[in-house]
Amino acid sequence: MKYDVIIIGAGAAGFGCALNLGSANDKFDWAKDKKYLMLDDNKSDLNVGRYCNVAGVEFGINGVDLLVKMKNQIKNYPAIELKEEKATKIEKIGNTFKVTTENSTFESEIVVLATGLHKFDIEVDGVVVKDNIFVPKPNLIYLENKNNVIAPNLYVAGLASGVPTMFACASGDGTKVACDIFTQWSGKVAVVHDVKA
Repeated sequence: MKYDVIIIGAGAAGFGCALNLGSANDKFDWAKDKKYLMLDDNKSDLNVGRYCNVAGVEFGINGVDLLVKMKNQIKNYPAIELKEEKATKIEKIGNTFKVTTENSTFESEIVVLATGLHKFDIEVDGVVVKDNIFVPKPNLIYLENKNNVIAPNLYVAGLASGVPTMFACASGDGTKVACDIFTQWSGKVAVVHDVKA
């Protein structure tokens, strides 16, 4: 199956990216009929979190409940498909990425790695894993990047990109990557604002 963007990771950054990508489809010709896939290995830190300082999010919500809300939220955008599968390998073949999971193979022109800061165990050329010096705890990682870009059409978002370990930072970074993709597609700076109908 071929998609326009595959997002690997379904935490704050992955959902931030996916929700913004999906929200563009009915608003711009350059986003019309685009298809997005999120791959979720159920390892998000949200599974063990409790959130009290995120603007607009119910005070004290458990991360598991927040994940359920975000999974329901993406259902508003039929262009987004969420699959519970773990990516194991990414190969660049011409202008296409082939993403292999434990059960399937998918293709995409763009891949976003939103895999968090605990480990990176996907086989892929060109990804450099570094010690994360941006967080107060040891033994965490980030993926070397320049402005969220690892290589052409291979992005990293959220904690894996080195942003502070906060939900809002990760989600915003995923949203920024979506806007960078919009800019690539439209040929100019592009964002998707929610406006009153």
